[in-house]
Amino acid sequence: MGIIIGGTSSGTGKTSVSLAIAAGLKDKSLNVTGFKAGPDYLDPMYMELVSRHPCFNLDPWMSSQDHVLELVSQTSGLALVEGVMGFYDGAQAISSLGSTAHLTSILNLPALLVTPAKAMARSFAALIHGFVSYENEGRNIKGIIANNCGSPRHADILARALESSGLPPLAGAVPDKAFPELSSRHLGLEVPDSLDFKQKITQPFAAAASKYLDMGFIQNLVNTPGQSPKIVPSLSIHESRVRIGIARDNAFNFYYQANLEALQQAGAELVYFSPIRDKNIPDNTGLLYFGGGYPELFAYELSQNSSMRKSITRYIKSGGQIYAECGGLVYLCSDLKTLNGQIFPMVGALPFRSMMLPKRQSLGYVEVTFTSDCILGEQGQSIRGHEYHYSDIEPGSGSNGWENIYSVFNARGEAKNTLGIKKDNILASYAHVYFGHRPDVARRIVAMAESGLF
Repeated sequence: MGIIIGGTSSGTGKTSVSLAIAAGLKDKSLNVTGFKAGPDYLDPMYMELVSRHPCFNLDPWMSSQDHVLELVSQTSGLALVEGVMGFYDGAQAISSLGSTAHLTSILNLPALLVTPAKAMARSFAALIHGFVSYENEGRNIKGIIANNCGSPRHADILARALESSGLPPLAGAVPDKAFPELSSRHLGLEVPDSLDFKQKITQPFAAAASKYLDMGFIQNLVNTPGQSPKIVPSLSIHESRVRIGIARDNAFNFYYQANLEALQQAGAELVYFSPIRDKNIPDNTGLLYFGGGYPELFAYELSQNSSMRKSITRYIKSGGQIYAECGGLVYLCSDLKTLNGQIFPMVGALPFRSMMLPKRQSLGYVEVTFTSDCILGEQGQSIRGHEYHYSDIEPGSGSNGWENIYSVFNARGEAKNTLGIKKDNILASYAHVYFGHRPDVARRIVAMAESGLF
C-alpha cells in the first residue's frame, strides 16, 4: 500500500506536500515510510525526521527495476514516495525512463499530482488533461493538489473544472505560505536540524494537511486494494568482518541509505565520526568513506580541527584506504578557496586546490567506466551515479603521484571531464555512485577494506 507524490515541474511544492501528507498520516497513528525518487540527498533527510524511518532513494536509471521493487516491498506500513522534477521528466528527453511516471508503473501505486494554480480557472483542467493523457502512466494519477490556491472560491472553481472534464478529483487546495518554510541553499534544501524539527516542521505540516488536504480521500487512496508491489526477497546482513569509518556531520551527510546497507550486508561494521568535532578517526578501520555535503560552509571549523586532519594524514601514511565523493574530495585537497577569497587548509592528501564558484559546474546522471582496477570495480567495469557541484579543483604546482582512472559519460552518452583521482590508497571524484543494488561492488569494497589492498 502506498502513494506517489508527483508534480507538473520542479518547484511545485512536492516536498512540502509529501511532508504534510506523511505528517498527517502519522497524526492518524499510521506507520509511514518515505522514499525519494531520483538522486536527491536532502529531501530524504526531512522525510526521515517526519516518518521516523530511514528514507531510501528510488532511481531506476542508477539502479534496476527489481532493486526499486525490493526496497519498497520491505516497507512496514504505508510507502510514501516523493517524485522528482516534473511527472514525466527523467534521464532523457525522448523517454520517461527514471521519471516519477516510470516509478508509478514499476510500483503500481496511485499518484497525486501537485500543480500550481495561481491565476488559473478552467485552464487548470486543460493542464491536468495533458498530464493524464500524455502517456499510459498518466492513468495512475488519481488526485490533484492545487498549490498556491487563491481562496475557497478559487478551489471550488478548480474542483468543478476537473469534475466537468472527467478528470481526477481535487484532493487539496493549498494557499500560499500555508506550509512551514523550508530553508534552501545552493545545492537545495538546508540540512534539517533534528533538535527542534517536530515543533517547527512536523506539527505545522500535520496541521496544514488537516486544514487544506482531503486526508480522508488520500488515506483511502493509499489503502486502495491491489496497489502493493510484488515482494522481492531481501538480503540478510552478514557478520561484520571489517570496520568502515563514515564521515557524518553537518559538513558531510550525502549518502545513499541503500549504499550503506549494502556495505553492512557485505560484512562491514559502519562507524560514524565527525571531521568537525572529533579529534581522531575511529580506531581499527579498514576504510574511511567521505561522502558529499557542505564542507565549504564549515571550512573554518574543518581547518581549525588540525587534530582530525593530522589523524587522517597518519592513517594515509600507514597505508589506510580512503574513498571520497564530491565534498569528501574537496576536504582531501590541499586547501579550499571560498567565494569571498578566503583560503582554508584542508587535509592535503591530494595535490589540488578546491575552489567554490558562483555558477553550478555540473548537474546530472553519469556512468563511470574504470580504466584501471580500483576499490569500486575492475578495469572495464562500469557503475552509474550522479554529479552536482558548485566547486572545481585545479592541480597545484608540482602535482605528482595521481592518475585519472575514470571514463565518464552523461545520460545522453556525451563525454565528461569528471576525474576519478587515484593516489596511493585514495580514490576520490565528484561523481556520487550508487551501488545499493550491486552486492558485487559492496563485497569488493568490504574485501579490499579487510585485506588492506586497493
